Amino acid sequence: MINFDSLTLKAFLEENKDFLVGARIQKIKQFSRAEVMLQLHKSGETRKLYININPSCFHLCFMSEENEKKRALVAPKSALMFCMLLRKYMDGVKITDVQVPKYERIFEIYFDYYVSEEEKNRYCLAVELMGKYSNIILYNYDTNVIAGCCHNVSAQKSKERELSGLLPYSYPKKQRKKDLLKTSFEEFQAVLKENKNLSEEFYYLTNVIVENAFGLSENEHELYEKLRNLVSLSSVSPSVSNDFEQFSLLDIENAKKYDSTNEMIDDYFTYQQSEKAANTTKIKLLSHINQQIEKFEELKEKQEKLAFETGTIEENKEKADLIMANLYQLKDGEKALRAVDFNGREVVISLDENKSGSENAEHYYTLYKKSKSASEKSKELLEETLKSLKYWEEKRQEAEETEDAKLLETLSKELLPQQTKQNNQKKSDKNLEMVEFLGFKIYVGKNDRQNDYLLSKISSPEDLWFHPLNGAGAHVLIKKNKNGETVPDEVILKAARLTKQYSSSKNSTKVPIIYTNRKYVKKANNKIAFVTYKYESEIMV
Repeated sequence: MINFDSLTLKAFLEENKDFLVGARIQKIKQFSRAEVMLQLHKSGETRKLYININPSCFHLCFMSEENEKKRALVAPKSALMFCMLLRKYMDGVKITDVQVPKYERIFEIYFDYYVSEEEKNRYCLAVELMGKYSNIILYNYDTNVIAGCCHNVSAQKSKERELSGLLPYSYPKKQRKKDLLKTSFEEFQAVLKENKNLSEEFYYLTNVIVENAFGLSENEHELYEKLRNLVSLSSVSPSVSNDFEQFSLLDIENAKKYDSTNEMIDDYFTYQQSEKAANTTKIKLLSHINQQIEKFEELKEKQEKLAFETGTIEENKEKADLIMANLYQLKDGEKALRAVDFNGREVVISLDENKSGSENAEHYYTLYKKSKSASEKSKELLEETLKSLKYWEEKRQEAEETEDAKLLETLSKELLPQQTKQNNQKKSDKNLEMVEFLGFKIYVGKNDRQNDYLLSKISSPEDLWFHPLNGAGAHVLIKKNKNGETVPDEVILKAARLTKQYSSSKNSTKVPIIYTNRKYVKKANNKIAFVTYKYESEIMV
């Protein structure tokens, strides 16, 4: 990824100035501490000016409807303080001028703010696109006093330039660079001979521009003219590399060409934002999934230990049997029994001196029964734990293989703990797909919450429940009709096909689908919509 540069900002201004000057601001939204949108209207046309001052993705552009959806922008229910300030001063005003100070990455929007019918002040919204120092500042141009900033900068953060309400506004410190349009070819040639970095020597030039210009030029003079034409914006060809690693105002190889600078900016940074969002979601999702796998791995280890410790279990029974076999020789108050076990070996069995021989035997029988019961229960729990492990391992594979941001978001909503309100959850849960076929209702749960709602609220004991065998997918339910008729084979096949359609194996040629009565399905390990079942039948679809 490359950063938004001053030449691109200059090109954006030249391209859109005619629309901006005289446009009226209809709406103002602030989506986050770094994102602001101004909706502008002029001559029957409406555009949305999107401003992003996030240090990793700073830029501005007019958003297309398609890219607005990809950015997934959601305004908070309560407007942020800076948004309220902008609405106070800018809502409904007409833009009187737009400028970009020479050599700067600052986009200035000027307008008149009427204090009364007779009195007005000229204000400026300065959008500073400067990496980690990016900011949006509203100030009174007549008095040079700041009304407010998107981010206040205290004296502790910056000794050179403090920014906050009621302080005077000043431009950032100027860089010591040359203007290529005021530089002769001989001076330019001297810089080249000294092997200096052109992007560090001249305003508007970046490493990407210089590299591409070198590639398209055969000699120093051709390079000089090409760069001058670009800086003067007389030869602009917006393009983005096919891998979306670079954008440039030069015509670069293996790139998508654009008709406008704005389209190039909008597409490039939308891609970067959506990619970043997808990566962030994937990291968070995989972290949660790995935690679940680790938890169930630990549980599995403990349950295996309990389930297969048969030695200790049988040892307690053998001790009890030996005590009963040697009751005749035991005296009251003895602390141990020395006897020969059933394999001919001499053993010593600890006894409670306050108990009789039969009571000591009963104690070891009780230990045997408890251990055996715990072992059997552990085997049942182990089976559920292994199914849970398989479930989370499948989800991990699904998350690792998914690159689409929307699919990752859907998966996150299913697997990550949600903090949405209960009413909204209930409304979403009830939004089940229902198909009527031959007098029977077939319900499809397409995510974990819907599956859980289907099992908990919709189903009855005699309904038929469907699921892919050994795979992830929807829970499908055939409701028993009012007449209590036996479900026809055609309806069972229809439900099985729906189960395959909403499974992870939907593209496979044949998928085994299992089904059983709802009364034989129960939740396992308190995991939402994760179940165990029995008495199932299988159908191949």
